[in-house]
Amino acid sequence: MKRFDVIVIGAGPAGEALAGRLAAQDRSVAIVESDLVGGECSYYSCMPSKALLRPAQALAETLRVPGAAQAVHGDLDVSAALARRDGIVGHLDDAGQVPWLESRGIELIRGHGRLVGERRVGVRQEVYVAGDAVVIAVGSAAALPPIPGLQQAAPWTNREITTTEATPARLVILGGGVAGVEMADAFNSLGSAVTLIEAEKRLIGREEPFASEELRQALAERGVDVRLGVRAEHVSRDSTGVHIVLSNRAEVDGDEIFVAVGRRPLTEDLGLETVGLEPHGFIAVNDQLQVPGVP
Repeated sequence: MKRFDVIVIGAGPAGEALAGRLAAQDRSVAIVESDLVGGECSYYSCMPSKALLRPAQALAETLRVPGAAQAVHGDLDVSAALARRDGIVGHLDDAGQVPWLESRGIELIRGHGRLVGERRVGVRQEVYVAGDAVVIAVGSAAALPPIPGLQQAAPWTNREITTTEATPARLVILGGGVAGVEMADAFNSLGSAVTLIEAEKRLIGREEPFASEELRQALAERGVDVRLGVRAEHVSRDSTGVHIVLSNRAEVDGDEIFVAVGRRPLTEDLGLETVGLEPHGFIAVNDQLQVPGVP
């Protein structure tokens, strides 16, 4: 069994940053990743979402400048915008991220890591031992609410919407948080007719009310159909697209439906039960992000 001071499960932003700090302190560190080094943010969330928003922002800035505005002709080139996004996310290839780990002496272990006992991590058929600690930094995945018909309608999550190779003519978004609002703005600017549905009375509910109203007005002025205080109660898909029945009995149709109503922890099949923890859900930690001792 190969030994390290610390083993990090998850090579997203948190796992990478921690591994780098530990390596800088001359600790021997391994990082386990079953997908892409860089994590959700780099390939399916923060980076591609900003890439999709930027073309319209740049165009709007240019149109506000006398002299430059007169030189602008035509609409946004959607294909070019999507190609630029692909370049920013490295075409979903983490080859550009791996050298950062290698240069710091961090060993990358490819595969699904799970605890197989105290400070022991199994990956495929191998078991690795951590002398000091195992760090869980596996992140989260999109949560799908239990709406009848939703799963059967093949909804988009953040992964599908940020990697799409074509913009739908009609896009319905469930959830008016940050992800839903960003994609409503981005796809509206790329030519989609967007309907944004939020169950609460305002958008981005964690922010101050005045910001929610400013955002609602801005989206509405740009042509986004914002529906507040209503829920999706049934979803179906047929040859003509996706059909959503709302709690006020109104119906909304689209070509795709993007679900952005929250996240769920990726703690299933991590072997948490082998160290006395619940094998699902969020992991309780103290103020130092440590898991309390388990008898």
